[in-house]
Amino acid sequence: MKTESPWWAPARHADRRPLLLARNRMQAAMRAWFAAEGFTEVDPSALQRSPGNETHLHAFATEAVAPDGARARRYLHTSPE
Repeated sequence: MKTESPWWAPARHADRRPLLLARNRMQAAMRAWFAAEGFTEVDPSALQRSPGNETHLHAFATEAVAPDGARARRYLHTSPE
C-alpha cells in the first residue's frame, strides 16, 4: 500500500511554485506602489449579515455590492478579538 505524502510536502506544490512566486512579486509591487503613494494597508473584519444583539454596541453598517450589482446591507463584527 502506497502512503501519500503530507499536503504540506514541498514536492506536492512544486508545479505551483512559479505561479506562487509570480503572485508574490505582483503583491509586493502593488503594496510598494500604494505605500509610496501614502496609503495604509489595513486588515478589515469580515462582514456579517446581522449586527448582533449587544445592547450597548453599535455595529458599523455598510453596503456590499456584488459583481452583478446586487446590494446587501452588511455589518462589521463588533468584537473581532
